Amino acid sequence: MSAVERMSAEDLQIIKECMDAAVNGPFFPDWEFHTLMGFTRDEIAAVAEAWPSGSDPGDQDDAVNSVLNMLLGYPHGYESRWHEYSGSTPQQIARALARWRGEEELDGTAKGTFDRFR
Repeated sequence: MSAVERMSAEDLQIIKECMDAAVNGPFFPDWEFHTLMGFTRDEIAAVAEAWPSGSDPGDQDDAVNSVLNMLLGYPHGYESRWHEYSGSTPQQIARALARWRGEEELDGTAKGTFDRFR
């Protein structure tokens, strides 16, 4: 079973909102985007546009992992603007990321964030 198939409709919506927020929001500066995500902003936008379909499951998996992980763990300083991009809480995003990764729960520490890098 693929990660997409494991997800609920709510999870899929959370992920879509996170992908759009990463691309269109103020959370990640252009100069650092590729370093943080492992993808360019345009590449993440293409994954978001095709969501939940995707031609390359590996890239989709890595893109979702990177976006959700960085939204939760990167100190972007825009938490007060999150409601402009998503109705989800950080706890809901963390649960969706754990399910995406096939894990029972997510290590919310800085070490956990770094351990989730691919």
